[in-house]
Amino acid sequence: MGERIEDVTVVGGGDSGLLAALALQRTNPGLDVSVVDDFDRPIPQVGKSTFLAIQQILHDSLGIDEQRFVEAVQPVWKASVYFRDWCGCDPFHYPFDQRRKFPNPEERDTGEAYYFYYAELADSDDHLSKCEQLVAQGKSPWSFEPREGGARKYENVAYHLDTERFNGFLRELCLERDISLVDDEVVTVDTAGDRIRRLRGRDRAYEADLYVDASGFSRVLRGEQDAAFREFDLPLDAALNARSEIDLSEVVPATVIDTGEAGWFWQIDTSDSRDRGYVYASEYVSESEARAEFVDHCEGIDAEDVVNYEFSSGYHDRAWIENCVAVGNAEGFVEPLQSTGLTANAKASVTLATLLSGHGRVATDAVRERYNAWVERTWESIYDFVSVHYAFADGETAFWESARGLDLSPRVELLLEDFDRNGFDAHVDPTMGHSDVDEPLFFQPLDFYALIHNMGATSEFYEAHDFEIDDETRRAVERNYGSIRDDVADHYDHREFYHGALGQH
Repeated sequence: MGERIEDVTVVGGGDSGLLAALALQRTNPGLDVSVVDDFDRPIPQVGKSTFLAIQQILHDSLGIDEQRFVEAVQPVWKASVYFRDWCGCDPFHYPFDQRRKFPNPEERDTGEAYYFYYAELADSDDHLSKCEQLVAQGKSPWSFEPREGGARKYENVAYHLDTERFNGFLRELCLERDISLVDDEVVTVDTAGDRIRRLRGRDRAYEADLYVDASGFSRVLRGEQDAAFREFDLPLDAALNARSEIDLSEVVPATVIDTGEAGWFWQIDTSDSRDRGYVYASEYVSESEARAEFVDHCEGIDAEDVVNYEFSSGYHDRAWIENCVAVGNAEGFVEPLQSTGLTANAKASVTLATLLSGHGRVATDAVRERYNAWVERTWESIYDFVSVHYAFADGETAFWESARGLDLSPRVELLLEDFDRNGFDAHVDPTMGHSDVDEPLFFQPLDFYALIHNMGATSEFYEAHDFEIDDETRRAVERNYGSIRDDVADHYDHREFYHGALGQH
């Protein structure tokens, strides 16, 4: 027998906690949802990068009006992860429209077209997808099209968010939707085995049918439960962070990645600041050494303004135990190389809310098992993709030599073997069968293949066979990429959008 959920208490008012509250309330009308946190604490003023699905989650699943969101949060639209320097590779993008660079599998001569991509198009500055052109030309996804009634937007983009504005907006939205924001701090958790009985705060006690732990790495509730932790084989465990002011004209619409001696640097531009960081492995470099390298790498950063964070990579094998669900960093974390954290956690909350709604808000063991399996598959899919970045990283320091020895999952090993033997194939995921069945949540085979090819991997299939690219195909490709370049040239940059075009949206 299951128990019907009538009320939910979320512990933690960060982005993950507020998004969980909004998802649960929107999908389950009548559910009493409250968020408990010390809301007097200042919101961190840092930049946060997201993944492609964030727009669908915010504006469709959570029903957040896009224009209102843009006016309040003032995001920068992110078109790619731009590897400006990845262990000496030529600069390359992981754009959000990567799959559009591949030939249409329904067209003829797909094999020759794939070879064309492999041999000439993948790393050519003259053959950029629309997302890549947005970055190259410093543009937003917005343009003016009178025939379509005004402003139009290219949808294959994500967001760079200022956390202070984003979190403040989510708080406002929660209050509008009758979600209680309780200014208190949980100091004691009463349990009976793995079951949460009540929470005791500074001001009062809290009881609910379902508790959501969104307390970050503090894991206020999850720490009271018997939850096994699956640790990822990633050596990075700390990050330095600093920010500086920029003008809208300086915005780079991509998360920019550079290689460090014991990790990698990021750059995330928001509409008024440049957020920079250094994710590093403390086993190979001390904090003071990493700090010195970070300051030297970044212009305009003072050492005293740099903040250090520590983290662990992995996840709890059961996100939902008894009457408690962990979300955000309380559940798990994969290092931020592909900016999946906020997006994956938001999607997990939407999935949780949908499962509850679809089962009449009755929580059974079967519902918990289904949710836990979804979360596990999500984490493993993200780790698989992140791990490949290191397997092909050709750095020469002790850290990079060690990173190349990371454990790769059997799925990744099979994908790499398949690329070498068979080249690109949009039809089949060799690890799962047909790609339309139970496909990975974030990253599909072509994502892996394109990434490793940009990092220097070759395919014996293409190296050992001769393919001819006819002149008509070459001309069609040139016309296509030329039209993309010309189209993006007519887009607004972020300054033009915010200082004039926003009213046309």
